[in-house]
Amino acid sequence: MKREGINYPKFADKFFRLDFEASPMPVLCLYPIPPPLVLEELRIEVCGLEEQPRMIGWSALASIPRIRLTIPLICQLFNWSEEVEWEGIRLVDLLDFLRVDTHPDGYYAFYSRDGMFFETLSRDEARDPRVLLAYGLNGAPLPEPHGGPLRLVVPFLQGYKSVKWIGAIRAFRHDPIGIKRLLGQSPSSHLNDEWRKRFGVVAPAGKAGDPPPFPTVAPSTAETTPAAAPSALAMPPVVGVVGSVQSVVRRADERRREQALLCEIMAMVRPSKRIATRKALEAAGIIGYTTYGVMGRSRQRGLKFSAGEKNSPTDPPAIKFLPKQLFSIVVEASQVKTAVAAIITANKSGKGGQYGDGKIFVLAVDQAVRVSTDERGGAAV
Repeated sequence: MKREGINYPKFADKFFRLDFEASPMPVLCLYPIPPPLVLEELRIEVCGLEEQPRMIGWSALASIPRIRLTIPLICQLFNWSEEVEWEGIRLVDLLDFLRVDTHPDGYYAFYSRDGMFFETLSRDEARDPRVLLAYGLNGAPLPEPHGGPLRLVVPFLQGYKSVKWIGAIRAFRHDPIGIKRLLGQSPSSHLNDEWRKRFGVVAPAGKAGDPPPFPTVAPSTAETTPAAAPSALAMPPVVGVVGSVQSVVRRADERRREQALLCEIMAMVRPSKRIATRKALEAAGIIGYTTYGVMGRSRQRGLKFSAGEKNSPTDPPAIKFLPKQLFSIVVEASQVKTAVAAIITANKSGKGGQYGDGKIFVLAVDQAVRVSTDERGGAAV
């Protein structure tokens, strides 16, 4: 399907797949497509503000009303749009049904099953009745390249906010900032006047998420520089005051984050317990960690040392190093107890899970820095 007027991105090489001629819509995948999954097998992780994550199977949502809406998907970045029929459930109905809420000025983040892509909406945007969790496209099941079995559809924002392959929904007090801004690929998800007029798009009432960054205005020039002509992105004349207040709040919030005590949890467990440990951590809300196979030995049963080993480093032990699985997890101090409990539970063995195997070390971390954004402390983790 040939489309005219496509703006090919300068960062096209960053995409795993980019097909502007696909039907009924282009296929744009920043990261590899996750393994295929039928809707009935889908489990979504949901987490309200100050709550423990829950895994919800699709069958548990059977009582939520199903609807069909013909609404556009608009890609302002690459200059294309497609008006198609979506079938799914309203996001607000899901949030209300599961009682997944956030602060009135809070946000929701939506995570793809690819483990990389995520975007955010303000609470007011997320509760707009036009926002769908779609599983159907033009009367057929949603194809995998277009986000099947389940994707977000947000018709009043740029297309990248309509996250494909939905795997998790989480509530936040502050905007966690979506990946397109973190990568520097889009400063704002808002549609410009031309697209809004073409499709009659009206933004939701209330707080808008993902706003453009406030411009930096020096106090000495703010009074002497003539006012520029207004534009679609122009800020009100009080932007200098508002920007200053927001900067102070942002700096205070950054200091609070930097002062939060971080800890690294190092867990050595049996390789056979890798999957069980991973599932236990993720069920406890710990989704950021590193794990890899290592070789090690300790006082495990049956390990005997040769008589002269202590005096002769070259004298080999009777049993060689054994394979282990190492988990490295950096969390805020308040999460240590939860993470350690999850690891212990996952590695219980013996009759009735009376004992386990492995070791856990908890180390203080002075600082963490996210390379892409220079966020510090807990925000970086």
